[in-house]
Amino acid sequence: MTLEEALGLVDRPRTADGPERTGPAEETVRTSFAVPADDPFLAGHYPGFPLVPGFSLVQYVYELAAGAGAPRDHPVVVRKAKFLSPVRPGEEIVVEARVERAADGVRAVASVSADTRPAAEITLHYPRESDDPQENP
Repeated sequence: MTLEEALGLVDRPRTADGPERTGPAEETVRTSFAVPADDPFLAGHYPGFPLVPGFSLVQYVYELAAGAGAPRDHPVVVRKAKFLSPVRPGEEIVVEARVERAADGVRAVASVSADTRPAAEITLHYPRESDDPQENP
């Protein structure tokens, strides 16, 4: 299953302009998939020992949170990206994110696992447009 197919399984109300931006103050969303060995992002990362790049893990969290209504239309701040173990093609990747809506914006606090072992801890912050991202911890 590709990432796009996995993210399609996240069932959220949508409007004509994209995901609905209202909802509970906190919601947990989850998806799982495997990265195929022929994924273009694996090319050269690393020859003979392919690994899913850390950036890809951050992108998976971003896409999952966006599917739950986190904004796509302005910058996101990576508050934490802690990589705990390598992720190889073919492993089952599980991304689980707690999406929190607050006065200062939206946060996605996520864990990523590969074949049941912890692979990453990632926190993204989507500050309100009027907020300075440097001022929001």
